[in-house]
Amino acid sequence: MIPRFIQQNVVTALSELKKVVVIVGPRQAGKTTLLKSLKGIFESNDKKVTYLNCDLSEDLEKIDTNSLNLLSHLVQGTDYLFIDEAQRMDNPGLTLKIIHDNFSKVRVIATGSSSFELKNKISDALTGRYVDFHLLPLSLTEISTYENSTAPQSLTSDLMLYGGYPEIYLQKQPNLRQILLEKITQSYLFKDILAFSRIRHSEALINLARALAYQIGSELNENELANRLKIDRKTVLSYLDILEQSFVIHRLYPYSQNPRREIGRKYKIYFVDLGIRNSLIGDFNSLNIRGDTGALWENFLIMERRKSLHSSSELPPQTYFWRSYNGSEVDYLEISGGVISPWEFKYNSSTPLSAGAKVFEKSYHTKIKRVDSKNYLDSFLTSYTKISD
Repeated sequence: MIPRFIQQNVVTALSELKKVVVIVGPRQAGKTTLLKSLKGIFESNDKKVTYLNCDLSEDLEKIDTNSLNLLSHLVQGTDYLFIDEAQRMDNPGLTLKIIHDNFSKVRVIATGSSSFELKNKISDALTGRYVDFHLLPLSLTEISTYENSTAPQSLTSDLMLYGGYPEIYLQKQPNLRQILLEKITQSYLFKDILAFSRIRHSEALINLARALAYQIGSELNENELANRLKIDRKTVLSYLDILEQSFVIHRLYPYSQNPRREIGRKYKIYFVDLGIRNSLIGDFNSLNIRGDTGALWENFLIMERRKSLHSSSELPPQTYFWRSYNGSEVDYLEISGGVISPWEFKYNSSTPLSAGAKVFEKSYHTKIKRVDSKNYLDSFLTSYTKISD
């Protein structure tokens, strides 16, 4: 198994917080593999683990109940209860609440492939009783650790083209990678999401996803998208929520302390996995001949940072971008404890900082850090290059 950032945090949460652990993330990102790894660890310590996969009807039938007697029989003698794809249950929140409240010695992990499907079903019933983690596609650090690589830079272009889904990473043939990415996109994005969300206008969602793939790193104009796709703005907003809660896209919002001078509404779109993005537009050309390398670079850095922040045991900072009405812009900000940390992304190390960076530095009295293809491990990902013991 490729070591995952969140594994130790999950173990710690189970033992110290004594809450239901919920792991959400896209299909094929490695949730089942993570559960099986944890199962092996616990069983090697003489613990009994009951593993149920709710994609299987016989397993779903065992757990999809609110009967205390049936649940008592299910968890008898069990130390750890693993419920994979728990969003398939009719009322997972109530079932998990019954187990948590009546069988305090049983530690529970539930996973789900979409945030809105699972968390919406459990949030009310499990208030104060659960802690959640995100398991996203593989990060540069996880792959570097697995490869025992002393030169993670060599892995970066691969991630920018094919993304970090474990199945894709482990397959080294480019043509087979592209075929597998197409299948993941078709089965996960176009089938699972449509089925989960009961979307009627499936073609509109597909067209929206492809339109977004051409706009990574750009501010989104919802009305323009609605007109282009011939759907209303309300539908666009609904579909954007679905794509984000299904871990296809990530929205980055603007930061503003002066609404008269700074843009405060339009957000930017990034893809959680660049392999999915490149599959949607059918472009796997090498970085040195692409016209969108700068956008890919920005997307890559922001998502690598986000993967690390989600995996950290510390409270994550708030994240934004900044842009003024006169066009001055800063790519990425983090705010923690009232301190602003700004960065500007340049793939080419010879490209100077923008004039907008100087405007921001003057307005906010802080220095902007430059991140390029030569210094990013030291200047931006430096604190996230090792997996905790």
